[in-house]
Amino acid sequence: MKKIGSHISFKAPNYLVGAIEESLKNKATALMIYLGAPQSSRRVDKEKYKLDEYIEKYKNIIVPEDIVVHAPYITNPANPEKQEFTIDFLVQEIERMNYIGAKHLVLHPGAHTKFERSHAIETLIDSLNKIFERTSNVEISIETMAGKGTEIGKTLKELKYIVEKVKNPRLNICLDTCHIWDAGYDIKKLDEFIDELKKYDLKKLIKVIHVNDSKNPIGAAKDRHENIGKGFIGLDPLKKIVNSKEFEDAIMILETPWVNGTPIYDKEIEMLK
Repeated sequence: MKKIGSHISFKAPNYLVGAIEESLKNKATALMIYLGAPQSSRRVDKEKYKLDEYIEKYKNIIVPEDIVVHAPYITNPANPEKQEFTIDFLVQEIERMNYIGAKHLVLHPGAHTKFERSHAIETLIDSLNKIFERTSNVEISIETMAGKGTEIGKTLKELKYIVEKVKNPRLNICLDTCHIWDAGYDIKKLDEFIDELKKYDLKKLIKVIHVNDSKNPIGAAKDRHENIGKGFIGLDPLKKIVNSKEFEDAIMILETPWVNGTPIYDKEIEMLK
């Protein structure tokens, strides 16, 4: 079965159960959540997650391994000044993921801000190694970035370097279609793009794909998501990615905008299927 879903709210009072029920209404088979507000480090006690009710009702419908967790934006594993906070926070986040059985943590690789890019990349590598040393089971999926500002992770070459330096089987890649398009990779020419992934030995590492159209032309480095079929990428190229045998084991997650204050993930999932 194709593993496809969307970003879903994880909030009181029903937390995990509410997230699963909302996903099932969208006819989804997977989902992605933040364990708290993306701009905050505040987290509720995991005893409030309603894990027992989820296990009783839904564990065999959407398995824990298909519940993706996105790290909050406040973390920057590439910034030496924020490194200690980021490591400690992400270790705790992974422990919360262990509690519910979630396997994939999507992480932005960070930005080099006022530091030299090379220094920041080595800080990121050190951060990942230290997080892996202190945790178990969960895999970290580094997200491909659009190249906005001082972001790290815009190029496949840079991602390859990070993966090679960390050398941990728990490190893999989250491919964001909007980001990679905005970074200058023409995913409309899917066969050529897949060849590029294989050249850097990254195709096999793609475990999560964020399926988003883009509000901007290729190479814009803007990172502005658009609804499926409404942007510069278009419906057909995104359908090809979702249904490609090359990515059949990846979890597909939509992060598209709401329309008139309402999510339309159910309609977009149906379009992509």
